[in-house]
Amino acid sequence: MAASYNDRGEIFPALRSWRWAAAGAVLFVATVVAGDFIKSSGPSVPELGIDAALSRGRDTVLLALSEAIHYGFGPVGSTTLVVLICLYLAFFRRRPVQSLAFALVIIGGWLAATSAKVLVGRPRPPADVTDPMIIETGNNSFPSGHTAFAVSLALAVILVLTESKVQRAIALAGGALFVALVGFSRMYLGVHYLSDVIGSVFITAAGVLVVLPLWNRLLGPALPGTRPIRALQIRGRGREAREHNPEDSATVPPPD
Repeated sequence: MAASYNDRGEIFPALRSWRWAAAGAVLFVATVVAGDFIKSSGPSVPELGIDAALSRGRDTVLLALSEAIHYGFGPVGSTTLVVLICLYLAFFRRRPVQSLAFALVIIGGWLAATSAKVLVGRPRPPADVTDPMIIETGNNSFPSGHTAFAVSLALAVILVLTESKVQRAIALAGGALFVALVGFSRMYLGVHYLSDVIGSVFITAAGVLVVLPLWNRLLGPALPGTRPIRALQIRGRGREAREHNPEDSATVPPPD
């Protein structure tokens, strides 16, 4: 199987059709409607029992891990991580288009989750039941932003960075575990319902489906021809050539 990202700047070329964008829009609307329906049931929904059970006798190690995920993958931590990855791709690997593609997948998922939070406006689980370990206020429980970022990051790695079928399988398995861990941590801290976590997966996937055809048809093919992108790519190819053929750039010693 070919790499997810190709030399024409396309991300997963099979997802070029505008029908995928339409499918993403339908999925987004359906998930928002589902979230609004769940919200209308009030705070005392059956899934609240999961949060209540997790709040009893919290383990010190799991609590520390959950808090580390909360602060490490919050707005500042997640933004810093994405910026560092994009800078590495653009200036160290000399792959600026791939760097922008990686950022686009993250942004697409993040914008979808942020929009859904505003549209649904679901209150957080009641504090007297979940005994939350961190302070989260406002009607922005659905979907989970931390889980949405985890899904976006996993999809960005799978769709943009993997170069073989084996790499894709490893990234898929690792990404699924990462998303599950982040989702669990949000419920363990008592700040999200299970449906918030599940909704994050669908909302983020919807956002990525919407942006991929836009990139594959318009942005991706056009960017490699721009002057700044070409300059970075040429320098990158030159460095790769020197790394593969070091004798070509070595200084020839003078004859005796």
